[in-house]
Amino acid sequence: MPESEQNKEVQARLSDRIETHRQEAQSLLKQGGEQAQYEFKRSVALGRDNLDARLDFIKFVQAVANCELSTERCIVIGGDPREKKFYPVTNIEEYDAANLSKILRIYLDPMPLFQSYKVTTDDEIPFVLIVLEQNQPRPIVVIKQGQTEKGKTKLEEGDIWVKKNTDTVRAKRADIDLMYRLRNEEEAEDKARKRVAHFLELNPQARSAKSPTTVIPTFSLLVGPKNEFRTFIVELIGTNDQSRFDMLLEVCRETLVEGWDNADVSTSNGNFVQFFENLNNFQTNQFLPALDSVVEQGLLVVKHNADSRWLGAVVDLLEETFNACRRLVRFQMYGGTKEFPYFWWRPAFETYIGIRAIATYAVLRNRLPFLGTILPRAVTRVTANRMHRDVKTPIVFWPFAAIPFVAGELAEGRAQYFWSERVAAAWGTYFGNLNKFVEGSSQLELLLEFNSSLGTNQPQLSQLQEWVANKSEADITFEYVPDLYAQDLQATVPMAEHLYEILASGGLFPSFLTVDPQLPLVAFGNLNGSQRLVIYGGFLHRLKVWQSEYRLHAFRAWGFMWDWQGRLKRIAQAFDDSEKAKKSNTLQS
Repeated sequence: MPESEQNKEVQARLSDRIETHRQEAQSLLKQGGEQAQYEFKRSVALGRDNLDARLDFIKFVQAVANCELSTERCIVIGGDPREKKFYPVTNIEEYDAANLSKILRIYLDPMPLFQSYKVTTDDEIPFVLIVLEQNQPRPIVVIKQGQTEKGKTKLEEGDIWVKKNTDTVRAKRADIDLMYRLRNEEEAEDKARKRVAHFLELNPQARSAKSPTTVIPTFSLLVGPKNEFRTFIVELIGTNDQSRFDMLLEVCRETLVEGWDNADVSTSNGNFVQFFENLNNFQTNQFLPALDSVVEQGLLVVKHNADSRWLGAVVDLLEETFNACRRLVRFQMYGGTKEFPYFWWRPAFETYIGIRAIATYAVLRNRLPFLGTILPRAVTRVTANRMHRDVKTPIVFWPFAAIPFVAGELAEGRAQYFWSERVAAAWGTYFGNLNKFVEGSSQLELLLEFNSSLGTNQPQLSQLQEWVANKSEADITFEYVPDLYAQDLQATVPMAEHLYEILASGGLFPSFLTVDPQLPLVAFGNLNGSQRLVIYGGFLHRLKVWQSEYRLHAFRAWGFMWDWQGRLKRIAQAFDDSEKAKKSNTLQS
């Protein structure tokens, strides 16, 4: 297939909205004209060694996002309006949405709402479209001083920059008043919609008189403004319209599961450079937007406490997506650049982060029964090293082996890495901030590690021995290194207390808190509450010991001056005293 025809096919898979922006940017540049909706930058270096340019860009984005405009605004990287031509963007990977979010979040609050797309001109020149949504959380304020390498201050804490015509200026009192007035109006409208929704819940007859929504889900909905997507999903949940909810998931499946094979088909004859460029574009412009949308569907189901079957459908697709992405291992032999296929495992990793985000949100919102749709799912690990045998593990554990993370990426904890890499940019509004996300993630980690301790028979229970052996023969492993090494265990206490209550009661252990429903039945059997707490005390004690030893061996760092409190401390201390007594008696004998 000629490359020109191939490029047209790739562009055709973009949403109509992005294709319109792409065409309009080219048209405006050829004419040499400017309009408020499109801002052109020939190039911007965003690396740490280009602090001057980075700070200018942050100010520029803030100013554009603070503008009053009745439509989206686009920042076009790679276009030179003076010369009326495009120049290839050579640092295109710096414009990944996650990377941009990390840069902007340091200096701006609230975060501008934007999406980033890597596209090409009709004559194959790569450029970047940064699309800022129409409804921004204005005023967006500078929260950290920004100085260049030479000490020149370019950003002052409290600055509010705004774009007026072609100038970037500080906002005046009238500008700020207008921003707050518009925000207040939007909040008033939102409250009115909620009151109407509440009225319809109380009056079903009024609901039946309401005209049904007839929007049919399409891919353009996935890459459109987030507020429109969220409104659409909330309406489906509110009207119990599972048919269109499932239709939207099917639209996503065409991209997430079948899309990689379709991208393979578009390979030029022997032109691997063009082939992998197409895969990179597919990953950025189609796969990630679709993935973000599916995860957001799951988060909204949890938020509005909808039927768990809806979340089951979401997780079904995410599990299928993870398994489809595992097949990308076939590209690892071609890895020569820092893009695809060097990071062939990255789509599976992004999917995993999405699943973890949903599970963490269910914990944070105390909607624990939703975990029952996620925890029991086991997948074959993703591995680049054929020396590692193919074994299955719960998908919420760590379904990767020999994946080439650079040393130090996870030193501050996996949760913090997940937040900076994807969660903050894609779904950060559900958690509010990093601390809340880490709090929910820590509670989830305690639950997962408790499952792992039973699944690997750390308590050395005779009734578990055969069960664990059978699982091992079936190539299923419950081994897990918890993400509980970067901070003390204080954030885990709510989940630790909840497990205490369950075990002390002596009743059935909730199946939705297990990675295998049979695991607690075998482990606890007919044990009473006191006997179960002995096992649990051992778990709490070993977890704290493990944390200290892991920090020492992995990071050459001391453990934390922290301990369990109250009843948790009593059972952990009782176990420790019992173990010391056993050792003492053994030595004496």
